[in-house]
Amino acid sequence: MRAIQKTPYKSYAIGELPKGCQLCVKGLKEVVFVTGICPKKPSCYFCPISELKFGKDIVYANEMPVSELKQIIEEAKLCESKGAGLTGGDPLARIDRTIKIIKTLKKAFGKGFHVHLYTPLDLVNEKVIQRLEKAGLDEIRFHPSLDDKRLWDRLKVHTTMRKGVEIPVIPGKEKETMQLIDLLAGKVHFLNLNELEISDTNVNKLYEHKFEAKNDISYAVKGSEEMALSLLDYCSKNTNLDAHYCTVSLKDTVQLPKRIARRAKNVRQKFDLLTKENTLIRGAAFFIEPSFGYNDKVRNMAKEEKDKIIAKLNGIMEELVAKHKVNADVIAVDEVKLRLLMSRTAVQNLKKDLKAKGLYPAVVEELPTYDEFEIESEEV
Repeated sequence: MRAIQKTPYKSYAIGELPKGCQLCVKGLKEVVFVTGICPKKPSCYFCPISELKFGKDIVYANEMPVSELKQIIEEAKLCESKGAGLTGGDPLARIDRTIKIIKTLKKAFGKGFHVHLYTPLDLVNEKVIQRLEKAGLDEIRFHPSLDDKRLWDRLKVHTTMRKGVEIPVIPGKEKETMQLIDLLAGKVHFLNLNELEISDTNVNKLYEHKFEAKNDISYAVKGSEEMALSLLDYCSKNTNLDAHYCTVSLKDTVQLPKRIARRAKNVRQKFDLLTKENTLIRGAAFFIEPSFGYNDKVRNMAKEEKDKIIAKLNGIMEELVAKHKVNADVIAVDEVKLRLLMSRTAVQNLKKDLKAKGLYPAVVEELPTYDEFEIESEEV
């Protein structure tokens, strides 16, 4: 019997964490969303992928939409990443793109930059595995369906990469999960068990399956943690597998904040106030009234319209710099959210000029992510 250890990251483990997890819990992994396309039909009822990405052939690096692969490199540098996790959808549904991303990352950062990939078993075969291995993939994590065992045999696929299984812990599926665990001995290096999580996308389907949140402040599903700990106990008594139970708390209060802290120090501008929670407090003057749905409105705007607004914002910025004789580095155009950025003192001092130009001045607190997720906003 092998001991179950509580980790410093709000999780539980038997043996050693996979290399990808070792980096992830320190906020050192970039999340590369390769595509929202997935071969599984129907899709998994517990799939947490947002409506923005689900079923769409788009690429993201953390929160950044990607149109050129160099953006993946730029985001990794901003977050000081030491590795990347390739996910989807199913990255194998766009295998040529996946191969190119792996090679691009390895070329930019060297062989030591650790890349792992998540995939269901539907598109797994020897040829695909060989291509991934040749491209430099370090670790592959399979996601077998607990409701359909027909593809489980593909877990035997041969590779020199580190090979593991990663699945959500679904209350009521303990028998099926144990059957899978029994099959894994000698076929994979590790097992990752993820606490089942409620998202905006899967909430209705989870409720249809009689699942509910474990408490009023958590997105974790009731009963998932208890089952995960029971499965770890089963692993410790019946297998030699390294196993890791990853909690929702780990992702929300450990991994993400650590990544954000690294990005914050690299993206903050001179006028930003960096809080101890690594949020940014700054002045902002919006070109469009920042009402409900503002981000969606900007996101869906045609490029030509965006370019015109950006040009107008640059013109207004130049006028303000000349009129008030301020340094050009204390005011900036934000091309993502179509606004001017400055210190909170500056936005209060300039609010009459800004309003006269048809802008909407405010003091905002937001995350230092690409999408600049807004926590609080106050008009001035």
